[in-house]
Amino acid sequence: MSEFDNADESNRDANAEFDTGFDTQFGALLADPTMWESPSDDLSDRIVSAISSESVNAPEPSAVRSGSHGRRSWARPALLGAAAAIAFLFGGLVLLSGLSGVEDVDSFSAELVPTGLIGDQSGAITVTSFDSGVRIELDAASLPRRDNGSFYAGWLKTFDGDLFPVGTFHDGVEVTLWAGVELERAEMFTITLEAAAGPGDAGQGSSGEVVLRTQINP
Repeated sequence: MSEFDNADESNRDANAEFDTGFDTQFGALLADPTMWESPSDDLSDRIVSAISSESVNAPEPSAVRSGSHGRRSWARPALLGAAAAIAFLFGGLVLLSGLSGVEDVDSFSAELVPTGLIGDQSGAITVTSFDSGVRIELDAASLPRRDNGSFYAGWLKTFDGDLFPVGTFHDGVEVTLWAGVELERAEMFTITLEAAAGPGDAGQGSSGEVVLRTQINP
């Protein structure tokens, strides 16, 4: 076997080894569920920095002679090209995330005002508007717990006078309530004292015994 044949055989082995390694690594990357999470804002910068560091710190590639002309190994440029392709893929994911229709949300917080019905209680709500409705996160830990058929209920009153139930709860610790109403229609949020009532009972509606309230759109 000639010197040229030996060089060609070495190149084929190197190519096969690189292809196998690259396919395995790329397949593992695609199988990783974190690859499909929303990338962080600084991801592109970190990828570019890693590629630049690899370019500076990597050893010089060995030369493989073919005939009378020297030819450097293309393994390192190919690796850099693969890294650039991955960076491009992540950039595409960032772009798709931006174009995926993630809705802008309107959110604000408000203090709850006690009515004095059960003492000088306090609390606050964080209201967030979504396409599906309004989410109300309640923090009113001072409310005494109600059990055995007694509970609290949250309500949204609209400017039209409609009253929307947003949920019931035993105490005011880490409570999340929902209302299927547009935020701009909501005028006031209230918490009332309620007791279990049977089907068809007039008590199914609001008792009117408000303990905390706040205006949504003054």
